[in-house]
Amino acid sequence: MTNIRFGTDIITFFNTGFWGLGEDLPYPQWTEAFEKAPRYYFDKMFNGVRDAGLEGVELAPAPGDWVGALRAYGDAAGVKRALDERGLVLTSSYTPGRPIVGDVLDDPARQEYADRFMADHAAFLAEVGADIITMGNLPRSRFKYDSPDESATTADFTAPVSREFHERYAEQMNRLGEIVGRYGVRIAIHTDAYSICSRNEDIATVLELTDPATVQLCPDAGHITLDGADPVGVLREHIDRIPTMHWKDCAQPLSGHVLRGDPKQRHATMLTYFRILGSGTVNWTEWMEILRDNQWRGWAVEEIDMSPDPIGELRQGLAHFRAELASIYQ
Repeated sequence: MTNIRFGTDIITFFNTGFWGLGEDLPYPQWTEAFEKAPRYYFDKMFNGVRDAGLEGVELAPAPGDWVGALRAYGDAAGVKRALDERGLVLTSSYTPGRPIVGDVLDDPARQEYADRFMADHAAFLAEVGADIITMGNLPRSRFKYDSPDESATTADFTAPVSREFHERYAEQMNRLGEIVGRYGVRIAIHTDAYSICSRNEDIATVLELTDPATVQLCPDAGHITLDGADPVGVLREHIDRIPTMHWKDCAQPLSGHVLRGDPKQRHATMLTYFRILGSGTVNWTEWMEILRDNQWRGWAVEEIDMSPDPIGELRQGLAHFRAELASIYQ
C-alpha cells in the first residue's frame, strides 16, 4: 500500500462556470440548481475525481455534503456503490462548525439538534466505510457569520483567543467527539484561516483541551499559511493527532482585517491567494520529511476550492507530487 494516497474534497468542483451556469451565479442559485438534479452533479464530480487520477473523495459543504449524497443515491449503500463503481473510497466528510458548535454556544437549546446531526452523520460514514468527519471551526474575531465590521483593524486579528472561549469550544467538541466515537468515527478540526484553531498556539491549546481519541486535526496548509502561521510547524508538533490533511498551497499571508463583505465575498478574496500544490510558498519537502520520519500513512486531500478546471488542476498537483515529492517517502 502507498504511504500517501490522494483524494480531493468535492468543493473543488463547485465552480459554477465548470457546470455551464456562469462564473458569477450566486451561491443560493447554484444550490438550487444542484438540488434539482443531485444525481447528475454527484455522478459528474465522482467521475472527475476518478479521471484526475485520484483515489479518494471527501464530501463537501452543502449541497455536496452527506445529506446531498443521500438525496442523490437514496441511501448510504447507494453512495458506497457509486464510489465502488469508480474505484473510489470515501476518505472523510465535511461539516461546518457554525450550526454544530457556534450556534450551540450561543443558544444551548440547539444542542439536541447538534447531537442528532452528528450521530446521523457518523452512522452514515460507518455504513459507507469512512471514519473521519472534517469539521470547520469558529471565527476568531468580529466576522461571526455576517458582514464584518468595516472598521476592523490588524489588532482585532492579532489579539489572542481567550482561554475561557477555547475551553467552552473544547467542551462542545469533546461532547460531539464522544457521540461520533460510538460509531467508530473521529472528528478532525479543519484549520480555517482567521479561526480559533488556525494559528500554532491556538491549535496547541485546542488539542490540549480535547480528547485525542475522538477529536483530532485536519491541517490545511493553505489556510494556515494565509493566516500567517506555520503549517510545517503544526504538522511537526501534532502529527500524532492528524488522521487526514488538506494539501492546499498559498501565495502569501493576508491579514483578516482587510477582508470585506459577507462570508462568500470574503471567501472569494481568499481564493485569490490559494495555489495548486507546489505553486505556492508551503515547504512541501519539509512536510514530506516529517511524514516520512513519523511513518505517517493516510490521505492527502488535494483541495482546490471552486476550481475553474478541476480535473486539470488536480492532475497538475498530483504530477508535482510524483515528480518532486513522492521519492522522499514512497
